[in-house]
Amino acid sequence: MTNFVTYRIALSNKAKEEQYLNYFNGNNDLLDVTKQFYESLSNEKIEYDINGNKRTLCVSSKIEILEEERCLISRLDSAYTGEELEIRNGSTNKLAYSVGKAELQSRQMFSLFHIPKNKKYGYIVLEKKANHGVKSILEKELNKFLKERGFLDFRLEMTPALNFNYLSNMIKNGRLKKVSLINKEFSQPTQLSLFGVENKLLEGFDVHELKFNSKSNCKSIKDELYKMFYTNNRAEGKLIFRRSFESDEISFVINFRNSSKTFYIRDKGKMRPNIDVTKRLEFIGDIPTHESMIKVAIELIYEIQGFVLDDISKVA
Repeated sequence: MTNFVTYRIALSNKAKEEQYLNYFNGNNDLLDVTKQFYESLSNEKIEYDINGNKRTLCVSSKIEILEEERCLISRLDSAYTGEELEIRNGSTNKLAYSVGKAELQSRQMFSLFHIPKNKKYGYIVLEKKANHGVKSILEKELNKFLKERGFLDFRLEMTPALNFNYLSNMIKNGRLKKVSLINKEFSQPTQLSLFGVENKLLEGFDVHELKFNSKSNCKSIKDELYKMFYTNNRAEGKLIFRRSFESDEISFVINFRNSSKTFYIRDKGKMRPNIDVTKRLEFIGDIPTHESMIKVAIELIYEIQGFVLDDISKVA
């Protein structure tokens, strides 16, 4: 399975005014600065520490620039210590060698930066690898690099970029597994499992969590959650669910094509922007081709940019 994670990139000045990325100080292009940053990662790895374990990050491939699409492509190498690992022969299962806790366990991951012209938002698509999250360190080091290059008044921020086309399809065609009514007053959540008896939903219960099985008839519930998810719910006050039940926040879990995702009605910043892109890639053996990874990453960005709502900012 190959998962891509997409983050939106914004650059603000001291007054917290978001800048046009290709001339963020009236002159400099963030694509050029990012290229310089990646070149520095090619020459010297970043070393840092998480919970007492050493981590490193570097660029382990050539850096490609697509001029027309304004994209930078590379392979990042992420490594960490702290876990033991046994490497075994795939045919005989005999131990080949062991990796100790003090040794670095390394993974390569695809990355694509997109810095459009005359726009205040760019994007980075990262291949997701278990235990190798690099968003936070990339954001931190890019801001450090900006300051080292003399751009002291600017700060870069990476936030989850949700693909609302993908999420719409997931809600409509996926299976509802759970709805959570998140209310500050609830100290002892009660659980209720529903077995397709929709007309008894919530009757007589102070319910925090609703679980559904595969036989549950959830269409009207999904329709309501869909409408709520794509409506401006930022205003203070209670959310009304099923006409009579109030909560401060509502989350729900959808399973779609063997992948589960948690949705939030209000705080969409909590949602993970990862998408399983395996079926969209081309493979040689069990390795996705580099060209198809570039193609799919750019497609995801265009899907995010092209989602049409009357006012997408109210939703996102």
